[in-house]
Amino acid sequence: MEIEIDARGLECPKPVVMTKEALENASGAFTVLVDNETARDNVTRFARSSGCEVGVKENESGFLISIAPGPASEADTVQLSSCTPGTGTVLFISKDEIGGGDRELGSTLMKMFLYAYAEREEPPAAVALMNAGVRLVTEDEEAVAHIRRLQEQGAEVLVCGTCLDYYGLTEKLKVGRVSNMYELQTTLVGAGRLVSL
Repeated sequence: MEIEIDARGLECPKPVVMTKEALENASGAFTVLVDNETARDNVTRFARSSGCEVGVKENESGFLISIAPGPASEADTVQLSSCTPGTGTVLFISKDEIGGGDRELGSTLMKMFLYAYAEREEPPAAVALMNAGVRLVTEDEEAVAHIRRLQEQGAEVLVCGTCLDYYGLTEKLKVGRVSNMYELQTTLVGAGRLVSL
């Protein structure tokens, strides 16, 4: 099978966007070549959520992802997260503290906010974590417990894979799942209400 999409060296979300475009125009199976695990996981997750059969092989150039569209493959109707556009609250967390004053106080306030939110009767539809916010689901046990509780109540917890890689935290993820910019922007832009911290 010939490689149709070479997404090596491209930053998130370009490999997923290229895969989506290929799927929209595909008349059959195609392949995507990526050079890192985050891109491999993002493309694979997108293709599977689109109803495709997916195979992954590692080679000297990276990862070769074989994608075979299934009967239900409709790339333009795929919804990557459970957050239905226009409904529900999305909690967007881009820092591991609240405010810009004292760091210790800001960290305490963030944990207090997450605890209080987890006590509400209605959880958010999704929690999207980017930049330093990813530390809350990797390094801070108290924050992990509060976010896990939100997830158990039905919130989808989406964690930026590029951010995890940047901070060297990919292997330390304790709650939620690794996501990509394509899915994160779809979730944030489609939110019925967006709460940003």
